[in-house]
Amino acid sequence: MKKEAQLWIDLAKEDFEDMNYMWKVRRYRGAVLFAQQAVEKIIKGYIVEKKSKPPRKIHAIEELVKDAGLDVKEIGNLPVEELSKSYTRVRYTDLSIQYYPTKDSVEPLLQMAQKVYLWVQTKFKAK
Repeated sequence: MKKEAQLWIDLAKEDFEDMNYMWKVRRYRGAVLFAQQAVEKIIKGYIVEKKSKPPRKIHAIEELVKDAGLDVKEIGNLPVEELSKSYTRVRYTDLSIQYYPTKDSVEPLLQMAQKVYLWVQTKFKAK
């Protein structure tokens, strides 16, 4: 594996673990932040490894998925743009309170992030 790709993957794994920890301790805004970051970074690692190019410096998951040549229809055509929106929403108190105030408001987003993260992981093993 390319060194730069491994760096992205290692950071993604750390963010994925942080997402789960924040969820466990009921720090929902933090869980959302790390969910988005884990998905963004694992896709960027995939781009480096499989497309042999540096990833764009963007946070839009749907755009990164396209850059990677991945098709989210494989896992149910998930609305990954919601993960992209969360990148901004968690950084502003009024938005994070509006969008992520409770466990129930955060759980679907975290489930989607987990599904995408694990799916991209499997793609590293595919030829």
